Amino acid sequence: MQEIIITGASRGFGRHVAIQLAGPGRHLHLINRSKPDATASEIRDRGGDVSTWSIDLTLTERLEDSFLPVLDSVKSRNPEAIGLINNAGTIEPVGPLGKYETSGYRKHLELNYVAPALLTHLFVKHFQQLPITKRILFVGSGASRRPIHGWSHYCSSKAAIDMLAKTVALEQDAQEYPFETAVFNPGRIETDMQEALRDKSKEDFPLVDDFVASATDGRNLPPEQVAEKMVRIFLSDTFPHGEIVGR
Repeated sequence: MQEIIITGASRGFGRHVAIQLAGPGRHLHLINRSKPDATASEIRDRGGDVSTWSIDLTLTERLEDSFLPVLDSVKSRNPEAIGLINNAGTIEPVGPLGKYETSGYRKHLELNYVAPALLTHLFVKHFQQLPITKRILFVGSGASRRPIHGWSHYCSSKAAIDMLAKTVALEQDAQEYPFETAVFNPGRIETDMQEALRDKSKEDFPLVDDFVASATDGRNLPPEQVAEKMVRIFLSDTFPHGEIVGR
């Protein structure tokens, strides 16, 4: 049995990833601030096995205590392969650095970088010595490669994810039973995040007109289509260890 943990699985891209992964021989562990019961119900309707976990990933000081029961549940099933998909994230707040409340920036950085870094740390620490297939896939962004006005926190947190994944891959190459690690950049997909960006002011987000246009000119792909490709990569016999791959 494959045991796969997915964060941010209640809606948007994460929901579609979870549904695409549903199938025989896989047990999914869905993590969300509120239990992703609707996603779990759809997975069960498709004959999949699933557990749901209510964890607020922005409460990083409590994350170890919250995540250990998930890891213990994975281990108790004597898995043949395990995986962690770090999908949860946010774009908010959008606007120039220094404009909005500090609390919003702190929550953004905790959700987009601190939480996946800690989850990965705990995942590796808990399962390093298991002689089975072990994979970690981060959902990244093209924003990691260039500055975008109003996205200082998003660009920097996604760039940090890229370097985290590459560094973990380097370290794992020296292990007897290594994890495979990669980043998947989904590009623009039509989700709630895109809708929120189209409502921003030009003062906060000068590229807003381009994002409005991309909703109808074919640049925004359906999330289920992109999720299908990411799942193929995640399950492939040739996992792109140490790489950043796009859609």
